[in-house]
Amino acid sequence: MPLHLYPNVLASGSVPANWKPIKGATLKYPVRNLEVLNYLRQLPPGKWQKVIKQGNIGAVHYFEHESGQVAGVKFFSTQTS
Repeated sequence: MPLHLYPNVLASGSVPANWKPIKGATLKYPVRNLEVLNYLRQLPPGKWQKVIKQGNIGAVHYFEHESGQVAGVKFFSTQTS
């Protein structure tokens, strides 16, 4: 389960450049999977949380460190063809 650390979600390369977050549409909660949490704490130790941020063309799911760094960034499009 290698997760890479990035300074922000856009730096991960997983999020399209035209994605814009919707103000007030962010959900943050503690990481509940202890195996994942222990792994994340090996990257930089400290507080980690799971974040789901809605945007104009989809949602971004990721883990956020208290420093603002992110890991495990995934983009889910809500647009249909």
